[in-house]
Amino acid sequence: IPQGSGIKEGDVVGIEKEKIRTIVYTVVTADLFHYGHLRLLQKANELGDFHICGVLTEEAIKSYKEPPVASLVERKSIISDLRCVDMVMAQDNLDPTENLKKVTEQFPSANIILVYGSNWKKVPGAAYIKKINGKIIQPPFYEKLSTNNVINKIFSIYNKN
Repeated sequence: IPQGSGIKEGDVVGIEKEKIRTIVYTVVTADLFHYGHLRLLQKANELGDFHICGVLTEEAIKSYKEPPVASLVERKSIISDLRCVDMVMAQDNLDPTENLKKVTEQFPSANIILVYGSNWKKVPGAAYIKKINGKIIQPPFYEKLSTNNVINKIFSIYNKN
């Protein structure tokens, strides 16, 4: 970001914001990235004009599970290289409300869709989405390749040898 430009991290530049009617926001850890992650992000991308993905920081992840193997920089790099994601934001909390507020400030007339996997019974950020008349969509969870299942498979193969 050029110094003195007035642009800060998280600002969307170089697009015609007024043409964006629907923004889709997803949240991922994206550690040990796999097909289940890709499938969720691709499905989310089909729902709107602009897809923003919040990648959880190490602190946010540690609030509900073991810390990630890959760093935030590494995980953001993977997500930002995907064609199905238009923008990546670091997300400092399991609840995406702070990031969603930044998004609604930059796109005040856009509809917001929050996408979480169906494995989340209580969706973080749901109260804010309801407040702004947004939508929550929970595509089916891809159980076969959840990160836990991948880790368990690796352990079972390793323990056989």
